[in-house]
Amino acid sequence: MTPERYKRLTDWLEGHPALRESIILLNRWLPLVPFVCYPVLLVLLNLRWFTMLTIGRGGGALDFMQVIARAILVPGLAFGLGTILRARLNFPRPYEQPGFVPLVSKETHGNSCPSRHALSAAVLGMVWLYFYPAVGVVMLAIAALICLLRVLSGAHFVRDVLAGAAFGLTFGFVGMWLL
Repeated sequence: MTPERYKRLTDWLEGHPALRESIILLNRWLPLVPFVCYPVLLVLLNLRWFTMLTIGRGGGALDFMQVIARAILVPGLAFGLGTILRARLNFPRPYEQPGFVPLVSKETHGNSCPSRHALSAAVLGMVWLYFYPAVGVVMLAIAALICLLRVLSGAHFVRDVLAGAAFGLTFGFVGMWLL
């Protein structure tokens, strides 16, 4: 997004203060949802595993434990590899352009692509989708909203959030369904 186009957007938002404040608040708090819900998923999976052990389905419990391990490794590897990729690419952030004033002030420079917020929310959404499809759909909708908010806040270019989301979705799909 060019500084001029973003300025038109922020000028329009100045005329809609409730929407502007909603974007700022959601940008701050919505990314916490996938990260707070992820430990809940791990607890639910371990409860399911423990139940399998107590009712005598030991072989199935062992297989399920391997799936739980994937539920931990897939997001961890996606986050780690995404972090390495963004450090190697070191793309600038939108607000590093002259004349670009973000809706939400940030001090970070570079490391813009892929967006780790988008990547993490997308891969966690895919893990939820694997085990609890209805919750997974909600988590993926939240991931899409996080992507939009990261662009509207001025923290990322569209390419950054698309790259992050694509990386997270692909890694989640391959890690949970194909491996």
